[in-house]
Amino acid sequence: MRLERCAASQLLESTLRAGAFRPRVQAQCLFHLRRSSSSLLTRQRRIPPLLSATSSLVPSSQCTHQHRYTSTSTTPYPPKIAILGGGIAGLSSAYFISREFPKSKVTIFEAGKETGGWIRSKRVAVDGGDVLFELGPRTLRNATVTASLIQDLGLIDDVIFTKRSEPGAKNRFIYFPDRLNRLPAEPPSLSDLFALWRSGILGGVLGMIKEPLMPKRPDSMSDETVGSFLARRVDKRIANNIVSAVFHGIYAGDIWQLSAKTLLNTPWQLEGRYGSALGGFFRMQSEDQRPQSVSLVHPYDLDMVKATNEEIDLDPEFVKNLKEAAMFTFKDGLQHLVRALQNAVETKGNVVVTTESPIQSFTPIESEAGPGVEVVSGNEGSTQTETFDLVVSTLRNNDLTPYVTVMTVNLYFPDPKLLPVEGFGYLIPQSIPFEQNPERALGVIFDSSAIRGQDNLPAPGGGTKLTVMLGGHWWDNWESYPSEEEGLEMARAVLKRHLNITAEPLAHCVNLARDAIPQYTLGYEDRARDFADGIESEFKGRLRVVGSQVNGVGVNDCVAGAWAVARG
Repeated sequence: MRLERCAASQLLESTLRAGAFRPRVQAQCLFHLRRSSSSLLTRQRRIPPLLSATSSLVPSSQCTHQHRYTSTSTTPYPPKIAILGGGIAGLSSAYFISREFPKSKVTIFEAGKETGGWIRSKRVAVDGGDVLFELGPRTLRNATVTASLIQDLGLIDDVIFTKRSEPGAKNRFIYFPDRLNRLPAEPPSLSDLFALWRSGILGGVLGMIKEPLMPKRPDSMSDETVGSFLARRVDKRIANNIVSAVFHGIYAGDIWQLSAKTLLNTPWQLEGRYGSALGGFFRMQSEDQRPQSVSLVHPYDLDMVKATNEEIDLDPEFVKNLKEAAMFTFKDGLQHLVRALQNAVETKGNVVVTTESPIQSFTPIESEAGPGVEVVSGNEGSTQTETFDLVVSTLRNNDLTPYVTVMTVNLYFPDPKLLPVEGFGYLIPQSIPFEQNPERALGVIFDSSAIRGQDNLPAPGGGTKLTVMLGGHWWDNWESYPSEEEGLEMARAVLKRHLNITAEPLAHCVNLARDAIPQYTLGYEDRARDFADGIESEFKGRLRVVGSQVNGVGVNDCVAGAWAVARG
């Protein structure tokens, strides 16, 4: 059985579904790559795309002269493959590639002491037991490729689900202007909508009615920010009060800097085609058109959906549980997936994981043995040089996107009734005045309400566990970041001001993730196209790129991108 709602499938189901904010990266370039006449391998597999993404949409006028990796020997596979970076994208790439090409020697180069990137789960001892703190991502949503990976690794029994009917899934809040406001559940009730209306957070929502009457953007406009697009088409208040909070939760980013063409691609395309995003959506419905019939979905996306349906088969009971869940994780946290992945690739026999091996450079070369990529790794003064037939890079490119830094502060309180409400947590919009958020918090996650079953505690109720997220774009121009002690005090100040929590935490953990989340800022599509053209011209198909800069910031996005690289 298969999941019905993989990332690209969601786009097909609803072109305007909230939360489908995903970068549209280089599909046209990928499409030309995959249709070129040359062949990567002599086996019946297609070449891994240059920038593998599960859903992309970029004009292809500059991408018609792409090349594939072509073996110059009789070997029907790349003998040596390097994977640069040991985060979730790198580990997943190694897993899928080593499975597809078991005779290839695969080497993972990781700069840090351990793999997994920003996925870190930490158990902290408290009186009578322990609690699990997630220092980075903490939950996953349904996605076919990730579900398949979990099944392959034998982790199904370790999964814990948060059902759609539970408060941790249904209740999500926005802090505005000085209180928590519950976002409507599905389907929304009149009381929920009335409460939101009274709060003032829906100011400007009537702009949706006039959106079809607004003038179409000029043809000369090649991109604009998310904030500008929403202010122009609907109302600036909706952008600042609601959408900015959502983007704080996903990207920790500024909607007045992020690209609408990239992250609101379907509404952007609908306006360009029909003159109105909302009007175009309803016109498609009335004409019984699917997005692909009006070129809103690229053939590459459709191919990915078809491929997952044809090539991935899931356990029926697992599928049933996933469909009933709003999100899921593991009893020992998301790092359980990382550990299982690393163990799986290391036991395959053809994968070597090297830690504390930063990449100094990687360069295309021509030698008597044929073309390849020379990789220099290690610390300065103690470097190693090795030549590979194919390189998969998850490393960042500073010319493609800037990054933001996020501090997470995990806190545990023994009192299980500290929170005024049950739910997943709340996000803070950009419209909140400084005096309500001087710490520049992005939001607060109610971990003990959202995720149950990870802590080992004897007391009934299990206490209250929270995560305060600080920084993001708010800290872009800060000369220095808060220390752990300062971060803890800032988090406690947020909880006191917003939730009236003054208790002393029994346990805490402060983590600063420097340059953690890529920002798909204005003009990203053009930069991505130039980036793709540049590496294809230089490396002639011997370099593939995967990771959050090109696939999306979510774990599912990176895993799907890795699967696409291996599948071809």
